[in-house]
Amino acid sequence: MHLEPMLFRFAASGPSAESAFERHAAEDRKRTVDPFSRRADLTKVGPVTVVRGRSALGPVVAGYFNTSLPSPVQYGAPLSEEDADWLADRLIEDDALCVSSGGAGALLLEAAGPQPSWLFFGWSTPIG
Repeated sequence: MHLEPMLFRFAASGPSAESAFERHAAEDRKRTVDPFSRRADLTKVGPVTVVRGRSALGPVVAGYFNTSLPSPVQYGAPLSEEDADWLADRLIEDDALCVSSGGAGALLLEAAGPQPSWLFFGWSTPIG
């Protein structure tokens, strides 16, 4: 049995972050358990927190982002996948509340499609 927490990160689409997460988690539950390929148990993840921009990093850390990225990201503005990956990494490293509270962080991605796409990240226990 693995007691250490496991990081998860995935992209999913839906009209809201919560519905996109729930849809992905439901599909994930249908997959068979592979003892050689660990994955996080999404059923144990609490609320989904939509991160509205780099302001979640706090005033000091927010100044250290890659200057080639758009600045400043407007409140709730869509992010490129690269920008979202970078921001998710910083929030994980800084143990942000959306990650440390047992929930999932969600960042809105730029996407051409009928529904918004979201990047989800956080910690959970491994399946099995």
